[in-house]
Amino acid sequence: MRVFTYFAPTLPEAIAQVRAELGPKAVVLSWRSTRGGIEISASAEPGTKPRAKSAVATEQSKPVLGATSKQETLAQHFKPEDFMMEAPRPAPADITPPPSAAKPKAAPVTSRGTAALLGRQAAAKAPARDPAPKPAPTSAKPVAKPLAAAVAKPGVAPQTATPPEKPKPSRLALFWTRAGLTREQAIAMSLSDHAHLRQALADSLSQKLRFDPIEAAPTRPIVLVGPPGAGKTAAVAKLATRALAVGYEALLISVDSERCGGAEQLRAMAERLGTPFETATTLQDLTRLTKQARQSGQCVFVDAAAASPMQPSDMRATERLVQEVALEPILCLPADMRYEDLEDLSLAFAQIGTKRAIITRFDLTKRRASAAFALHKADIALAQISATPFITGGIALASAHRVAALLLEPFDDVKAEDAA
Repeated sequence: MRVFTYFAPTLPEAIAQVRAELGPKAVVLSWRSTRGGIEISASAEPGTKPRAKSAVATEQSKPVLGATSKQETLAQHFKPEDFMMEAPRPAPADITPPPSAAKPKAAPVTSRGTAALLGRQAAAKAPARDPAPKPAPTSAKPVAKPLAAAVAKPGVAPQTATPPEKPKPSRLALFWTRAGLTREQAIAMSLSDHAHLRQALADSLSQKLRFDPIEAAPTRPIVLVGPPGAGKTAAVAKLATRALAVGYEALLISVDSERCGGAEQLRAMAERLGTPFETATTLQDLTRLTKQARQSGQCVFVDAAAASPMQPSDMRATERLVQEVALEPILCLPADMRYEDLEDLSLAFAQIGTKRAIITRFDLTKRRASAAFALHKADIALAQISATPFITGGIALASAHRVAALLLEPFDDVKAEDAA
């Protein structure tokens, strides 16, 4: 069985070529759309030979690269402009053809599609698809004409305005996309026009994020909440280390009785720090322990059980823990998760009264901007940043300049003068 390939502008024309050259018993095997027409494969009975004109017809039917066929439109060649622009896109020139007694010629294409033809020479020969401009209504008051129409001579077609040069993409928006944001999010965060990238990032963060660090010795008991594996236990130990460093005593309490080894891990950290540790199995026990600790001048840090929006019962238990014991919830938001999941987490914990958050696992991902943008969407202030697994000195106060430095850290190809 021999297979023959034909090209035609449309499918009916391609099938007509098959029938005319291979006969009525030819079988169409497959067809696909190509740029400029249809490519069709067909077979015929053994011994069938195509007519001599098939080779000529096939060569004539093949689409020519760079040419525009009758079935093509500007939309097929349209390439959207770069979304990250530092300057607004100029409006297209409004050109009106001069009046003429003869049959009007096709108006030149002046829409945005002209700039998107990607240098195709045949685009100038394509007929205009925009409707002819309506004549201006007759009135006593003269109507201002466009400059091109005012200076045009009768019988001479006006020249199409030269398309403006494409502005350079915003370096700040480009970096936000490299750091993990989508195009729309990068546009929303590109608010600074500072020449240095690090300062531009800091300016953008200061406008989009709220920063509210946790005190070294908080007067209100703090409970660390978040999804499984977010680093809550380590964050409790790091906050206790800060309190001990300024001369205050700290009490570590674990209510994570479901996770295997959760309480034992915090107990071992408390022993290393030389600070007391307790386990609370009920809300009454937790209330009693926090009250006694506050009366003795201790800072209280509670390690809560993991909670996720996918488990509504866990979220209700966490909300009850926060409200009945009068604890301040601090969200531990891991930076190495997908943005959609981070946004769901931030919004869910914001509904149960969470006002501040600690971004954890900063050292495990290169694209770190998603966690910051999720906090912006949920209107949660960024308190601290955990960028190292070490307990001592492992948590830092959050600020716009510090977050900008951490965002730039994984990208070694950024020039020193831009990151300075």
